[in-house]
Amino acid sequence: MLASLVATLCMRGYGAQAALYEFVGGGLLVPGLSGTRPNIMVLIAWFAPQAAFCFLFSDVLAGGLGSDAAAVLPRVGSRGVWLASKLVHLALLSAAFSLLGQLANGAVLFVCGCPASVPEPIGVVARCAALGFPLTLCLVLAVNCLAIKLEPVVAFAVVEGIYVAGLVGLAYLPREAAMAVAPWLPFAQGVLAWHDCSGWTSAFSLGVPGFSVVASLAYLGACVALAAVVALRLVRARDIF
Repeated sequence: MLASLVATLCMRGYGAQAALYEFVGGGLLVPGLSGTRPNIMVLIAWFAPQAAFCFLFSDVLAGGLGSDAAAVLPRVGSRGVWLASKLVHLALLSAAFSLLGQLANGAVLFVCGCPASVPEPIGVVARCAALGFPLTLCLVLAVNCLAIKLEPVVAFAVVEGIYVAGLVGLAYLPREAAMAVAPWLPFAQGVLAWHDCSGWTSAFSLGVPGFSVVASLAYLGACVALAAVVALRLVRARDIF
């Protein structure tokens, strides 16, 4: 939450309304009609909170297998039960990170002048939190799965590098090409500005028509389920001492 708060505070110079739609909603990652592209420092501020979260919890599975091997695993009865407890732990952490981070963003923007009397800011924050939870869980699970095979720092760098490169690469594509591929890419599912928000706000006018938040939640849920299955296979195959 602190990282999200600091990042949003850094954006207040752009104005509360612009920060809400361009930064909180991810509009800076959607190619505009004028061909403008995001500033590198703004991109760093946007990616920093989620990257910090994934780095902090990159060693939950691999480190847990090492520390719990002799004391905990014999008591829980199976690695599957042990993994389920770790997955619930990561899910709760991801939900708290997404919800509290977006609430902090909303509070900062309100203090900086974003009107709270209209439903749009609340809608942006709520939808960003809903999308951010499964995306963050998927990313941290991917890092943890890879960390079973590699060093956690290396695993984090690989997953975060692919994620950042994918979103930034999409932002620098020609608009028509980006709109054609965005709904099919997993990392674009978590960016509200890529979605069709015409039913409740006119601020996000550059999203893909018909690209719904509900569809992205289903997509990300499937990615989380797939990551959990991969994690179970890796945990069962891991030698512990």
